[in-house]
Amino acid sequence: MTLSDTPSRAARRRAGTFLIAAALLLGACSKAPPASVAPAAADSVALRARADSLASARRHDSVTASARADSLVRARADSLARAAEAHRADSVRAQILRDSTDAAPGTASGLDAGSEAAIAATVSFELDRSDLSADAQRLLDRKVAILRLSPRLELQVEGHCDERGPDEYNLALGNRRAASVKRYLVDHGIADARLTIISYGEERPADPRPTEEAWAKNRRAEFRVTRGAR
Repeated sequence: MTLSDTPSRAARRRAGTFLIAAALLLGACSKAPPASVAPAAADSVALRARADSLASARRHDSVTASARADSLVRARADSLARAAEAHRADSVRAQILRDSTDAAPGTASGLDAGSEAAIAATVSFELDRSDLSADAQRLLDRKVAILRLSPRLELQVEGHCDERGPDEYNLALGNRRAASVKRYLVDHGIADARLTIISYGEERPADPRPTEEAWAKNRRAEFRVTRGAR
């Protein structure tokens, strides 16, 4: 190597070092600072949280309003149902009153005392039942014998109930009891035209006390002579 070559090589090395340093500096400057991303991400999370909160509040308000509306509808339906039940009960009482007013007055049976007592004997029923027990059938068999011997005799069969249960139900139950008695008599040879039926429901208790003994007495069919034997 000559003396003239030495400065040229040194200059080239310095130039290369400078270029390398410049390249490293430019590369470092070109990278985006990572800290600048964090604020945008935080704002996005906050916005989503607020949107979710508003949506949840709207859903809660909607559910509350719906529940309130349902409650009002149920309350109105209950009120209408109570009013309808009261109207039916009043209608039943009015019907019973009309039946009582229209019923013919009692007629003398024209029977001897023993036969009259047998005809008047009440038939009892079990709770909520209209079928005839063995005891009830024995009482009716005695009535059948008297009716056969007295072909002019006519009866009204009156169905009754105890005070438990709605008026409308008891009116229907009393009617079934009277009809059950009439059907037994007709099935045993008594002409249908000689027998009428009526229901008084719970309106004419034999015993007004609210006891089991009284209720048992009130579940009955009674018999009233509408045409005498003579």
